[in-house]
Amino acid sequence: MAAFSISAISATLRNRAHIMTRGEPLYRLQNLDQELETGQRRVAAIQAELGETEPLLQARRELAAATEEHRRWLSKARDLELEIESLSSKISSSEQRLYSGNVRNPKELSDIQNEIAALKRRCQSLEDELLEAMVSGEEAAAALEARRAAQDEIEAGWQTSQATLRKELSALEARLVKARAEREHTRRSIQPDDLAFYDKVRARFGTVAVTTLRDGVCGFCAVAPSSTKLGRLHSGRELLECGNCGRILLDL
Repeated sequence: MAAFSISAISATLRNRAHIMTRGEPLYRLQNLDQELETGQRRVAAIQAELGETEPLLQARRELAAATEEHRRWLSKARDLELEIESLSSKISSSEQRLYSGNVRNPKELSDIQNEIAALKRRCQSLEDELLEAMVSGEEAAAALEARRAAQDEIEAGWQTSQATLRKELSALEARLVKARAEREHTRRSIQPDDLAFYDKVRARFGTVAVTTLRDGVCGFCAVAPSSTKLGRLHSGRELLECGNCGRILLDL
């Protein structure tokens, strides 16, 4: 008789291995709910990262500033060159007049000489400014090239990052479509009362509404159910809550 009992129990256990308990569809539904919530948060994070980043915008601003600085020195050098050219022309014209022999009045000759001297002093001053402008222009050109190289590097990294994010987003959105379909199918397969019970517990506790037993204790709060409740859980025919944390217990 004892041997028969052991055999019967073993057969029952083997058969039960192929029977889904009432809590298992809820556990699968919870996994899908968690997957969807995690995926939706990641989608939102990716969407926030798509587009031009502040480091990229800053690099572009710095490149624009360096470009403008270089342009400013080139423009100043060109203006100085034109002014020097104009002064040189005036000096040449005045010297021709001075040495032409057409001017004989001493005061007028003195005035021309003074004018030539003043023009040459001004020309020398402008040439000094031109030299400084040319040096500053070369420095600005070097800074511009450095900014352009930095901006190109940041832009290349940004392009790669954006491509990676778009690829991840595409795969994630496809997976979420599938997960939503699986979730709806799973919800339709669950008994209405069990589904209402799950929704109620999940609304109360958030992400974890169903927890498995681990070494005979609740997998969430680690409190052991009573022996009576354990026996009822093992049957798999009831939905039972943890007496401590209130979550649905599942014996897998």
